[in-house]
Amino acid sequence: MSRHLFAAVASLVLSGCVYQPPGYWAQQYGRPYYPPAYPASWYPPQPARAPFAPPPQASYGATPASYTPAAYTSPAPLPPAAAASFARPVEADAAPAEWAPQSGGDSPPAPRGPHDTFAEEAVDYGVAPTNTLHLANFDAPTPTHIQGARTITTLALRSLLESDQPPVLIDVIGGEQSVSLPTAVWLRDAGVGRHLDDDVQAWFDLHLSQLTHRDKSRPVVFFCASRMCWLAHNATLRALDLGYTNVYWYRGGRDSWQAAGLPMAPVAPTPVTD
Repeated sequence: MSRHLFAAVASLVLSGCVYQPPGYWAQQYGRPYYPPAYPASWYPPQPARAPFAPPPQASYGATPASYTPAAYTSPAPLPPAAAASFARPVEADAAPAEWAPQSGGDSPPAPRGPHDTFAEEAVDYGVAPTNTLHLANFDAPTPTHIQGARTITTLALRSLLESDQPPVLIDVIGGEQSVSLPTAVWLRDAGVGRHLDDDVQAWFDLHLSQLTHRDKSRPVVFFCASRMCWLAHNATLRALDLGYTNVYWYRGGRDSWQAAGLPMAPVAPTPVTD
């Protein structure tokens, strides 16, 4: 009896020591447990990092003094027979020129007469002639002629340049280049503009009058890259509007000249402003 009484008293004493409000244990064990953050002293010290240094660049040799951009590489020198034929004017009934084709599979065929053409300079795309400036998409098929001007082919231009009164040869190619036809003057951007009474026309008039010594009957020839270029067409219209009476359009341009194996010469653009 005394033993049971002692057990009951001990149970009541222990319950009083650990008594907590209702729901206490549910609150404690109902929360998610997150361990405390580790002290900074637990992490070992990090070694110092060396500053970043880029890898050394590959070394390149100096550009040769004779380097020429691939897009404007001059054709190989003509053989002696070709050079001799180039020095003679082409007559209407002349015998076939003694030009030897250049080496390689893409060589143009040897000309057979003064009316031969190169790089499709005489191809007709069915584009109607126009007397207004072409304002966009300059790299597009052109008409075969311009009213008031004469379309000239490669061999005819070569003969005209060798005559006693050679024309003023004007290159109007845009962008960058380092070579052009021999004796050509590069009036870059002469084929652009919005109309025939703009700032381009005033600049063009100034230079053209200087090149022709104010002689509007002096022959002038305009060309650009190929028969797919409207810049020379526009420059021709500008010259006609200024009153020049002996105007030529070399429709085939630089592509046809090079396809014929004719030489090129260094050129620099004329400043836009003087």
